Amino acid sequence: MRRYPRKKTTYYRVKDATIDLTGKINAYNVKDFSTALEKFKQDGQEHLTVDFSKVHYAYPSGMLPIISSLHQLRKEKKSVYVKLPQDNDTRKLFRSVNWAHFLSPSQFEKSESTHDRHLVTRFFTDPNQQKQVVDDFMDVVLRSMQVPKDIISGLEWSINEITDNVLNHANSYYGGIVQASTYPKNRTIAFAVADGGRGILNSMQEGHPTLRTDLQAIGEAIKVGVTRNPKFGQGNGLAGTLRVSTLTGGSFDITSGSGRLIVTSKETTNQPLKSGNYKGTIVCGQIRIKKDFSIAEALDFGTGYKYIPSDIIDNQYELEDKDCMLLNMKDESTGFGSRRSGYQIRHKILNLLNAKPDIPLVIDWRGVPVISSSFGDEVMGKVFIKIGALNFAARVRNKNLEPLVKGLLDKAIAQRIAQNSA
Repeated sequence: MRRYPRKKTTYYRVKDATIDLTGKINAYNVKDFSTALEKFKQDGQEHLTVDFSKVHYAYPSGMLPIISSLHQLRKEKKSVYVKLPQDNDTRKLFRSVNWAHFLSPSQFEKSESTHDRHLVTRFFTDPNQQKQVVDDFMDVVLRSMQVPKDIISGLEWSINEITDNVLNHANSYYGGIVQASTYPKNRTIAFAVADGGRGILNSMQEGHPTLRTDLQAIGEAIKVGVTRNPKFGQGNGLAGTLRVSTLTGGSFDITSGSGRLIVTSKETTNQPLKSGNYKGTIVCGQIRIKKDFSIAEALDFGTGYKYIPSDIIDNQYELEDKDCMLLNMKDESTGFGSRRSGYQIRHKILNLLNAKPDIPLVIDWRGVPVISSSFGDEVMGKVFIKIGALNFAARVRNKNLEPLVKGLLDKAIAQRIAQNSA
């Protein structure tokens, strides 16, 4: 197949010290942005403008490296001014997931809002923050779409490993940044983890001093069992994440220094950056929802041991001593009056039921004094129809219901039965 050169969408304008971005921002922009930033530094200017006004689509794989690079630039005492996208939806996304704030904290206040499909951009600097970031990411996934148990396990394992690599290997003064998005219509989950540290080459040279280039170091780092120092891990994090991503039909993309590696189930592409190194490392993955994906197969590193990692459902919702799962409804939402919040909780309930088909789910309504009819319909009415009356009776156990809440849930189920019988 003939390959046509990709149209460049990121430029540096010398006359007004501006990096101009247009169209779509994704991992392909890392090279061009790094080159443009290097030209700004060579130009000797003190004030940089980054213009997103003509951007219509933006993805974590492109935004996190830009945020990381500008974070580093401010550390070098340069000032940054940001123009947000003119497209209304894209501009709202920049504000709601805090891209705007992290691009230019002096211009844009930090948003405290949450997003249905995106993990709000998060920094982490220690293991406690790392765990919270991973838990919050998985919660977004469970609320957004139906995901098989093995995909849940593979996704959480991958994010844990990549964020742990940042803390153990990167030497990044601000830790790392995580961003993730779910695309229910495309049945895809995308994640990106970035840092502004020393890069893979400098890290790997501690244990492999013969490495000379960033691409060589990336190639070595993704091999099974290869690490800069065995006391910091077994060296399977990147290799396992690559396998999880590609075995689902997704992709794995890593950029560090002047090297970039892209892997899909069909091909591997090396892309050296001709100018403008990325100061740090960015690891991106796309995982597709594939029913026959096996986490044991993905993490089979030739040891003969069938390894299946535990995940958020095993650790946070399953009560082994009572042989059931527990969902505390009061912890799932700050309000129970909208169909939107009910939609999210319904997805989580179905994911829990599908993940553990042999045990019931106990839903504790203690502390929930009232709900709306639309919320009750989304949460219980649609779950009842989805899994069927017999399965519902055997698997779903509501407890500690206020009389008003019980009445609304019973009504929602009755109306759904009547609609489906008509």
